[in-house]
Amino acid sequence: MKKQYKNFISFEGIDFSGKTTQISSLLPRFEEVGISVEVLREPGGTLISEEIRSILLNPEHHMMHPRAEILLYSAARAQLVHEKIIPMLENGQYIIADRFFDSTTAYQGYGRKLDIQFVHQLNSFATSGVIPYKTFFIDITPREAYRRHKEAQRGRDRLEKEEISFYEAIREGFLKIAKENPERFIVIDGERPIHEVTSLLWSHIKKIWNL
Repeated sequence: MKKQYKNFISFEGIDFSGKTTQISSLLPRFEEVGISVEVLREPGGTLISEEIRSILLNPEHHMMHPRAEILLYSAARAQLVHEKIIPMLENGQYIIADRFFDSTTAYQGYGRKLDIQFVHQLNSFATSGVIPYKTFFIDITPREAYRRHKEAQRGRDRLEKEEISFYEAIREGFLKIAKENPERFIVIDGERPIHEVTSLLWSHIKKIWNL
């Protein structure tokens, strides 16, 4: 059974899409209008979920099987949803998730080629049916992502070490998910100037949350 809360939105995108940067850019705008927003990242957000994150992103764990990977992501999400997200939403708290179950569908479903129907079932089980009211997909090409990573001059985690073909499959997966869920997904061109993307996101959010 799906449970959709209007005070819950999520941000999705391939690595280096800029979604985390955009969330940070939006926070001062929420403060200006007097709205308290809790930002929760995935995997992470709780003590247990952060421990799982360290396992998932450790470059030394290159031998991790896709089935183990999806179960770990789902375990981290289940803990976050039941420890924090559900209680907060039911208390009226506004929440922005920096990734949610759509990432699992895109990365492990379309990227790792796991059975999509099973992925949907696992997502629903881990979240007890909780879904975001709106999801922003910050869309960039994998080649742009690689360019940004090189420019950032930092090391790669386990997933960032994957080939560009992996990210091409993930991006196509996200676009397919967006097409299948037009009432929830809002696709944003993430290759536009940062300030333009921020302004566009803010215009959407003001309408969604009646700010």
